[in-house]
Amino acid sequence: MQPKQTRNGITFTLLSILYPLYLFTTKDPGSVSTTSLILALFLPIVGTIFALNIPEPKMKWTLAAINLFLFILFLYYTIALR
Repeated sequence: MQPKQTRNGITFTLLSILYPLYLFTTKDPGSVSTTSLILALFLPIVGTIFALNIPEPKMKWTLAAINLFLFILFLYYTIALR
C-alpha cells in the first residue's frame, strides 16, 4: 500500500502547485472568483494531509513542508486580492 500513499501525496502536492499557479498567472486578479480562491487554499491543506500519510519520513516532511509553504503563500495572495 505504500506506493498508493506516495502517489496520492505527490499528486496532491502537484495539484496544489499547478492549480493556483494557473489561476494567478492566467487571470486578472480582479476577476478571480471566491470559489477559485477557496479551492486554491483547499488543495494545499488536502496535500498536507496526504503527505503526512506517506510512510517514508524524509518524503513525508518534505511534501508536508512544501504544501504548508504553498498554503501560506496563497493565503497571502488571497488576502491581498480581497
